[in-house]
Amino acid sequence: MEALALFLDPTGAPVSEMRVDHLAFQRAVNIAGFGFLLQAVLGAILLIVGLSLDDTSSVVASLWCLIGLVVWLGLLIVFNQHRLERLEALEQEDLSSDTSAIFEHAGEDGLPAARRLRSVYRWIMPGVSVLYAGGLAVAGWLVMRWMASLESEASAAEFMMSSHLGWMVAIYLTFAVASFIMSRFLAGMAQQDAWRHLRGGAGVMIGNALVLLAGAIGETFRFFDLDGVIEGVVWGVAAFMVAVAIEVVLGLILNVYRPRSAGDFPRAAHDSSTLSLLTRPDSFVRSINEAVNYQFGFDISSSWGYQLLLRSGAWLVALAIVALLAMSTVVVVGGRDEGLRLQWGRIVGEPGSEVRPSGLMMKLPWPIEQSDTWDVTTVRQLAVTPPEAGPVIYNDWANPARLLDRAMPVGFIVRPSESSDGRTDDSGESASNASGQESAYSLVTATISVQWRPKGVHDGSEPSELLSYLDFGGERVQRRSMYTDRERMIRALLLSETTRYLGGLTLDDALANDRAALGEMLRGLVQDRLDTLDAGIEVVSVDLPSVAPPKDSVRSFEDLPVAIQQSDSTVARAERDKTKQLTTLVGRQDLIDPVIQAIDAVDAARNAMLESDDADRDALKRDWQQAVEHAELLLRQGGGAAYQVVSSADLLRWVELMDHRSQVSRVRGQEAAWKVSPDIFQQRAIMEIYARNLPYMRKFVLGIKPEQLDLSYEVRELAAPNMIFSDMLSDEQAKQMEP
Repeated sequence: MEALALFLDPTGAPVSEMRVDHLAFQRAVNIAGFGFLLQAVLGAILLIVGLSLDDTSSVVASLWCLIGLVVWLGLLIVFNQHRLERLEALEQEDLSSDTSAIFEHAGEDGLPAARRLRSVYRWIMPGVSVLYAGGLAVAGWLVMRWMASLESEASAAEFMMSSHLGWMVAIYLTFAVASFIMSRFLAGMAQQDAWRHLRGGAGVMIGNALVLLAGAIGETFRFFDLDGVIEGVVWGVAAFMVAVAIEVVLGLILNVYRPRSAGDFPRAAHDSSTLSLLTRPDSFVRSINEAVNYQFGFDISSSWGYQLLLRSGAWLVALAIVALLAMSTVVVVGGRDEGLRLQWGRIVGEPGSEVRPSGLMMKLPWPIEQSDTWDVTTVRQLAVTPPEAGPVIYNDWANPARLLDRAMPVGFIVRPSESSDGRTDDSGESASNASGQESAYSLVTATISVQWRPKGVHDGSEPSELLSYLDFGGERVQRRSMYTDRERMIRALLLSETTRYLGGLTLDDALANDRAALGEMLRGLVQDRLDTLDAGIEVVSVDLPSVAPPKDSVRSFEDLPVAIQQSDSTVARAERDKTKQLTTLVGRQDLIDPVIQAIDAVDAARNAMLESDDADRDALKRDWQQAVEHAELLLRQGGGAAYQVVSSADLLRWVELMDHRSQVSRVRGQEAAWKVSPDIFQQRAIMEIYARNLPYMRKFVLGIKPEQLDLSYEVRELAAPNMIFSDMLSDEQAKQMEP
């Protein structure tokens, strides 16, 4: 009853003096045992709920509760030892009244319970404080480290949140209220000097209430899709444990140097002054009043203005709340936004008119209805592939840009180049068939970004698709991810369409031919896909600033243009030489093709004539002659080297013909002389031959008598075939007749 009176007394002053005996400490032991049991139940339930429902915040809250069992265990030990010490003192008092000499000189050395009590304060209570501070510090550091690891992509840790939000809020609030009531009860008992150590248990209980209340607030915000609040609560709980551990360590150090009177037991280091202050809010208010009076130099808390402020403060707060609620009924939707009315999370409005355009929007006061506005005109940019980390030179394939976070470039499969598809080997078969699957595909890397925005009422011609946009995906960013759920789906769709579209292009099209149209084609494909899914998203543009071969293959691509250029140069020189030679032969460039066709016609006609029968040979011969005449006519029109050769051949033919005719005429002129006197004609011809040839011949003079000389000679006919009078020709004529 005394403790209950202390709890109900707002001033905190004890109602009556309490007798300090073993019964008082027995009650303290019972209360400490109840606190230990309550602390264990809270910690166990929170741990079981957190593990069974996959809720990280509940597991972290259970760490605070379970570590607090160390404080309650220390209270059980110290109060039980106090009880034993009081029983021992009572027995000593009863024995001291006996006149026997056996107990006449008994002192503290004969009281083991008192010695153990001093040992408890010297060793066990500091040990409990060290263990409590160490447990809080290690638990807080581990929680912080684990929360920090959630940001790492290499970590498999995941922040779990239970889907049973109502149950979690109810559990947190119930346990918080129970802990607060217990802390108030213990704070009231701790006003008695014998029970002052219960302030440590009260501090642990008020810590339970604070941690659980923060958890309830975090879970409540999850009703509004604000999951980041509960994560902040976990960070706060970890920091709170570290702060309490630091305070306990400082208290332990100060207890070493704090002076005490004889027989006074020290205050436990785990008895947090900060938490003890929170267990008695009324004393906190008194402390504020005393601080205000001290600053002004007089008792301002007793003045009429201060009292008026205290009396009217509640009305002023109520008026401010009413004004804020009235202001919450009017919402201004900006010119670039569209708004929604939400009643307990449900969209309010008639079908087709749920989305509110820019202007004033009326709603019920908060928290009955809330409003939400969405920017539907700002163009968002999304990096589909890892973005570049610095300045980029897109025309330098050999030195590609460094990607953000040292990411690897994204590759896409395309069909092989048309030039490689057309290669043939020595056997005449395609090289792609000979190499099997090696040339079936090619690889390119691309940097892709997309610009998009929600399909709102931009020009008033089409209804808003804001609801479809909100249904397509949320704004939540998952752990170890840079994108929201909606952005991840847009990236997945764009990568899918890009892979499918590039898979139908050749390497030449992807790098050169269709390079300029890739972005527009992909924009149309992605927009059609999003419209099919009713995503409510407008794709403004798809940008591909870089489409290049892999870095390891760039050298081959650099050699190819050089080889193509060399090939084109060789072909151009050959074409030039061909044109030059043909123009030289024909004489006019416009007659080259007709002359070639005419020559082909002459060859075809000759072959047809040679391969024909005798019956058709005359007709085919006429065709051949006509083809020859036509070809000669074209050559004559051009006046080139070919015509000059033909003209020279005609000239030589006529010269030879005229020479032969002159020879025939000369022989016919000598025929009459030969018929008159063949011998004279023959001797004369011989003499002419001697006269023509002897001047150029070497002569020998022999000193032998004629009668001693016997000569034998042989006469041969040196005339050319078919020429009877060849010896009668002149030297020039003979030379012309030589073969």
